[in-house]
Amino acid sequence: MKRSLKERITALGLSYQKEMLFLILIIVLTLGLAFTSYFFLKQIYAPIFVLVGGILLIYFYLSRYSSLEKRNERNHVDELISLLSYFEIFISNGNNVYTSFKMLLPYAGIYVQDAINSMLMQIDVDKTIGPYINFATKFNNRIIESLMLSIYQMVDNGENSIELSEFNILFNNIKEKHFDEMIDSHKKGLDFFNSFPLIGAGAITIVLSLSIVSIIGDYINVI
Repeated sequence: MKRSLKERITALGLSYQKEMLFLILIIVLTLGLAFTSYFFLKQIYAPIFVLVGGILLIYFYLSRYSSLEKRNERNHVDELISLLSYFEIFISNGNNVYTSFKMLLPYAGIYVQDAINSMLMQIDVDKTIGPYINFATKFNNRIIESLMLSIYQMVDNGENSIELSEFNILFNNIKEKHFDEMIDSHKKGLDFFNSFPLIGAGAITIVLSLSIVSIIGDYINVI
């Protein structure tokens, strides 16, 4: 079910009232600057620039919620993969899956801690794969789904050394691949910031071109 804007803002830990107040402030300032620029400059280009700038600002301001949600999802996956390194140690030391997850709670953040607690409570009444799948869906990542399926197989097959070895191999491969993806993501982010000077130069060129056109138009009107 698709969440409303208010639910999304609240889930991100932001104040809905403050977010809406700031959005209204952007709209009022944009309209005020557009009217003022036209009143004093008597040029249609100035208010158009202001309005376009205001629309872009509103768009980027609202789209940041999606960015924050994706960042939180990545952080939760990163945290869980880091925690599963401890889980791997706990399992290797002879603890069962249930106890090993319980031992992760002091090291987990609020979101992951709530997800683990919910899964453990479900396991108390449901010994099928259901609790493990429900846990994986909270992270919206196929990597976590694969890991939880492997962990359930350990439980289903008696947590023997063969199943533990298979989990260790799968987890180490996934962890290595995940870290490689993190590095690639950071590289792409740096490449994006490197393009900012080109964007700025293009914007300055457009502004100068329109200014020249406006000056020539005024000169022609005077003649």
